[in-house]
Amino acid sequence: MFKSVFAVALAMVAVPALAQDAPQNFNGPFVGIQGGWQQDRLGVNIGIDRGSLKTDGFAYGGQAGYDLRTSTGVVIGAEASLTGNTASTVVDGIELGIGRTFNATARLGYVLGDKHLIYARGGYSNARFTADDGFDKEGGNRDGFTIGAGYEQAVARNVSARLEYNYSDYGSEDLGDLVGARASAGLSRHGITAGLNFRF
Repeated sequence: MFKSVFAVALAMVAVPALAQDAPQNFNGPFVGIQGGWQQDRLGVNIGIDRGSLKTDGFAYGGQAGYDLRTSTGVVIGAEASLTGNTASTVVDGIELGIGRTFNATARLGYVLGDKHLIYARGGYSNARFTADDGFDKEGGNRDGFTIGAGYEQAVARNVSARLEYNYSDYGSEDLGDLVGARASAGLSRHGITAGLNFRF
């Protein structure tokens, strides 16, 4: 009889402890992979005339970050990502290429039903662009910002899948010295990516 009572008491203590130790979705450090569509846009303004050039490609890379899930279901996180891109185009014999991109962002989200997270993100972005005329290849980095929104779902223990849209802006460059008139060129980006995050 005593052994039976002891066993029940032990179970009553162990069950809450095990439940407390169970991992919580969207909480703690993570690493992941991502890939998807990306479109870079070069907009040129010369006087009252405007033109644009669009370059589509496949973006791929990885991310690492940390999420803090509060007792109310709000998730506050930070993430760093590094991606590459297959996009390039040729204009007047010059190949314009899109290089690597580094992002450092914060995100704010809300958990629905424990397994679903909707969120918004924003922060710093740095992208590399290159120009190759067949003889010389030059490249430069552009600083900017990125904002976006997404949906993430827990699909297995410590694994979640996400779908995300991002807009990035890398500012404009004054081209007046080159064309002899009031002119500027601006760089921006749209992207839709899917990814997997692995938590530990």
